[in-house]
Amino acid sequence: MSGERLAVAATVAAACALRAPGQHAVIAFAGDVRTLRHLHGQDPAASVVDRVLALRGHGVTQLADALRAASAELAGARAQRRVVVLLSDCRHTDEDPLPVARTVPDLVVLAPRDDAEQAHAFAAAAGARCAELDGADSAPALLRDLL
Repeated sequence: MSGERLAVAATVAAACALRAPGQHAVIAFAGDVRTLRHLHGQDPAASVVDRVLALRGHGVTQLADALRAASAELAGARAQRRVVVLLSDCRHTDEDPLPVARTVPDLVVLAPRDDAEQAHAFAAAAGARCAELDGADSAPALLRDLL
């Protein structure tokens, strides 16, 4: 992940921080899964955005493990509505993520407009909602509409 996709990820992380400052998590995934902000963390949004901007994507995508990590974070949520916002083209290189995705109560997939075909198929099979991002500036409005 780099360039525009990285800017989109940072924008979505900032939007989530503004929507739910006390309870949101940010998880990055590629060859490994890393929690950049825990659900009840106190990290300021700017620090989390900086962590997102420091990411560099590479070939492996462990989507199933990322969804497990998101579900584990949500287990401690106090909110009635527990949403996972997944920024991904939904290609995976490890195990099939669909069984895990189907256990996420409220999954929203945000896919890059120029690479969304697999994301739409994944979301349909998982029972999730999917929308296409048309750049970083479209992220806040899409989140508002989907959430």
